[in-house]
Amino acid sequence: MHGEQFRSEIAELAEIRLNLMREKNPSLTESRVNQLADQQWDVTSSYDNALGEELQGIVDGSKLSRAQITVLNNYTDFRDIQLADDQGCSVVYVNYQQTPVAGQTWDMHSSAKRYVSVIKINDEQGLESLVFSLVGCIGMMGFTRLGTTVQVNNINTDGAVAGAMWPAVVRKTLQFPEHKKMSNHLSTAPVTSGHNYLLASRERAEMWEVMPGLAECVDAKTGDEEGSLFHTNHCLGHNSTQRETTISQNSTTHVRFDLIKKKIPNVRTYADMYGLLNDHENYPKSICSNFQSNAQDPSVTCGGAIGNLKTGQVEMWRGDEVHDENFVKHAFQF
Repeated sequence: MHGEQFRSEIAELAEIRLNLMREKNPSLTESRVNQLADQQWDVTSSYDNALGEELQGIVDGSKLSRAQITVLNNYTDFRDIQLADDQGCSVVYVNYQQTPVAGQTWDMHSSAKRYVSVIKINDEQGLESLVFSLVGCIGMMGFTRLGTTVQVNNINTDGAVAGAMWPAVVRKTLQFPEHKKMSNHLSTAPVTSGHNYLLASRERAEMWEVMPGLAECVDAKTGDEEGSLFHTNHCLGHNSTQRETTISQNSTTHVRFDLIKKKIPNVRTYADMYGLLNDHENYPKSICSNFQSNAQDPSVTCGGAIGNLKTGQVEMWRGDEVHDENFVKHAFQF
């Protein structure tokens, strides 16, 4: 149904992402793309058969190839096997008076903004979740009725391999109802390339920098502990820093990190968190940079999401409420 409903949009986005990879690496042949896509598809299907079937459903509904849907879903990791480019997101968690709130911006190439979507999922175990995504993609971050969340941002590391598509890793990690099981699963997942993951629940929050051969928890808070966790697009862990490649590191990552560090002591409420994620100080190198400028990376803040893990309040949006005439925001309640 998803593939059929958004068939033309999925085809457009798949073509955009394939062209972006070819611009970065003109030597990337169709046969090489197909070979790498087949390897990632096989690993993902073995990793989680149900998610593999969901991806196949998108292939069938959209009438595209497996390679096209693999590139659409796993663009950042697929690209990292070849040649990285700048992309950035800011991931933030705050717990004040035992009310944990988590959210993130979603920074991508500006061409992706019009394809932002939200997927509501009821899995076979009855766990309801809301997933921020793009059409044709099975999910990029999400919240569940149990007050858990998986959020993700890119880091540039070495050792990229043909592994599971990272949206499948996000979706599968969301399926675990207990925090310990989420972190145990994530730390052993057959990932393709480097990402930072925020795993948060009412009991605990952790930042994990994960790449092939390494999963390092770089910060954590208990549910009884007031404070914050945040991450942009550079490695913080002792071991992961040794694996970081800075040649393609996002040029705004340290600026955004410092901005969040300065502002986060004043973030106490859900509204405060929304304001932080949509802050424009130091534009274009700001936490939120939703409109295009020649003075920044090719990526812009295409949207974002925020959730109160205690009350079940969630909001997801596309664009910029202040500067974008096509801004859309939806509110949900578990």
